[in-house]
Amino acid sequence: MLFVHLLLAVLALTPQARVAGTEPTVVFVCEHGAAKSVIATAYFNKIAAERGLRARAIYRGTNPQADLSVRTIKGLQDDGLTVPAEKPSAITSADVEAATVIFAIGCTLPTSASASGKSANWDDVPDDQGYGPQRDAIKKHVERLVEDLLKRQF
Repeated sequence: MLFVHLLLAVLALTPQARVAGTEPTVVFVCEHGAAKSVIATAYFNKIAAERGLRARAIYRGTNPQADLSVRTIKGLQDDGLTVPAEKPSAITSADVEAATVIFAIGCTLPTSASASGKSANWDDVPDDQGYGPQRDAIKKHVERLVEDLLKRQF
């Protein structure tokens, strides 16, 4: 329920993005910017494109590691998804400013992101249970998010 209220508030705050013709941006954040946020981004961008949603996602970390998770790369490849070429990077104030909405997946966002009024948490995504359980939990969230955004003609 909190997510729906957040989404409605964020949508009300984004007329500049619509006027300027820019695509709404979803920022997924996990601790290392190498696994959960990458999975969310890959699935969001695939499902959003298939459904005709203009929004696109990027991934970030609060304490990024040097490279994407090997397990995540293999999982995305096995799922037939494109593996992103970008290395993990930290969420920045520019990311927060440009974001339409920010999702923390099992991490604590920097103060600027959590105080932005654009953030929500997906704390139910399992840690260290392997790619499959993480993907399944993230994919459910992503599918619900895309549906909610489509209902609002985002």
